[in-house]
Amino acid sequence: MRRILSRILFTMFFGFTLTLIVCCVLLVVNNFSGNRSLFEAVSIDPKEEISTVYRKIDDSSMSENKQAKFICDFGYQSLADQGERQLYEKLGRNLYYITDKVEDSGCYKTERITIENAQVSELGIRRALGAFMSDNPQVFWINNIFGYAYDNDDTVIECYSVLSADKCKEYIDIMSSRIDELLEDVDKTADDFHRERQIHDLLLKQCVYADNITSINDGWEYFTAYGAIVEGSAVCEGYSKAVQLMLMKLGIPCYVIRGDADGVKHMWNLVKISGDWYHLDSTWDDGDTNINYEYFNLSTKLIEENHIISSLITGGEESEEDLSSPNFFIPDCNSMDMNFYTVDGYTINEFSNATDQQMVAYILKCVNNGECYVHLNVGSDLEYQDCIDILFNSPSHRLYHYIDLANGYLPSGRSLDNTGMMLLKHEDRRTLRIKLRFL
Repeated sequence: MRRILSRILFTMFFGFTLTLIVCCVLLVVNNFSGNRSLFEAVSIDPKEEISTVYRKIDDSSMSENKQAKFICDFGYQSLADQGERQLYEKLGRNLYYITDKVEDSGCYKTERITIENAQVSELGIRRALGAFMSDNPQVFWINNIFGYAYDNDDTVIECYSVLSADKCKEYIDIMSSRIDELLEDVDKTADDFHRERQIHDLLLKQCVYADNITSINDGWEYFTAYGAIVEGSAVCEGYSKAVQLMLMKLGIPCYVIRGDADGVKHMWNLVKISGDWYHLDSTWDDGDTNINYEYFNLSTKLIEENHIISSLITGGEESEEDLSSPNFFIPDCNSMDMNFYTVDGYTINEFSNATDQQMVAYILKCVNNGECYVHLNVGSDLEYQDCIDILFNSPSHRLYHYIDLANGYLPSGRSLDNTGMMLLKHEDRRTLRIKLRFL
């Protein structure tokens, strides 16, 4: 009896231990951050003798990008406290003064900031730093650690660069040149939607998602526009900041937004096109072999199908948890007028001779543009499943007929395979994505 009881207790203990281990693993996995925890505080000596020499970073090669056609100040506008606003303003100067002397941490000090006659709280410092970094994707060299102390009624703040002054200048020049190269391929005469699409596509063609990156210690580049634009590898924060920087350069309002996606911390973009704001998740549009557009200009209602938007920072008594993934600006995103499927897809409102001709023309347009998919909307006058049946099932097989007709216009050796198509259905959105395949 004792032996049986011992076995039962051992089994229960083993099961509990295994469950605990699994929970810990899941906790680590579910807290994997595609956007770094914003800032961690350390103490500094406010009376420390400052003998360090700081050198101003010459950012003239980046000045056009820095002074973009769209100036982003949503984070700044969210700061109600004057001390926080002063800190934000001084960050725009002092972060460009860096020492070449490496600290024990492996970082380099930036010039200290003093906010006179104001004791800015630690949370207030985090708010100001987070707001500044969210507004300024071109500032990619700042680590997520800051030091602060109080000197009587003053607040002393110290930030740290992952690069020395010399290296920072070198990296700024490299990124500036790469941005210029990418923007050369953008059609400046196109409307905002199609310039947004060109930036989206240019980035996804040259950047791959960096797997197994869990923190800035795995490589600061992955979390920056520099990583996405120059290194060609980034996590969602890098994707989002690269999109923000390049769209701002074109004069298209763009910002970053934070939250969770499928239980994982995540970052994506807000983009304003034709007067309305939309959600753009370029990371989730980055397929293994193809560029997707399932998350190109969605309403809040649709992005919230699998994204949770973090709380808006109000300048009140936010907790430390709130500031681990803050949003400084959350506009209403109610329109789908500039959604990819709406603008560059084809909407089937009925099946007629005109529809047949337009569908063939649309398929040919996609093929000639080098696209692998056709994107269809099912009009409100059609039943969603009935439309699928007419396109794919007997007796109509309408889509196969369209493919055969399109092949008659394609050059020899470039025929579409009407038996190798794949269908992605999204009934809630009433969309269909069909992958084309060539013989």
